[in-house]
Amino acid sequence: MTRPPTPPPDNRRGGLRGTLATVGVALLAVLCCAGPVLLASGALAGLGGVLVSPWLLVPAAVLLAGGLAWWLRHRGPGSGDACRPPAARTDQHDPDLPRKP
Repeated sequence: MTRPPTPPPDNRRGGLRGTLATVGVALLAVLCCAGPVLLASGALAGLGGVLVSPWLLVPAAVLLAGGLAWWLRHRGPGSGDACRPPAARTDQHDPDLPRKP
């Protein structure tokens, strides 16, 4: 008499490793797809909290006004080099300077 073939072993039970792998893959998909949205919503919520607080708005406005005043004061009317003609070179000892007759 021949014996009937034995059924293959039941590998469906993954135990704790299989469960953790499934949860890990699901979390990876959530982070990949929803991560940027969650990050942006958290940043917007934090920004909204900052913009409501006068304790943070007043120093920011003072710093902005001070920086603008410093920039306007140091800018001056003729501080740009784009409007100025190039300065004439007066060094007579420079051999690369072409001399006029």
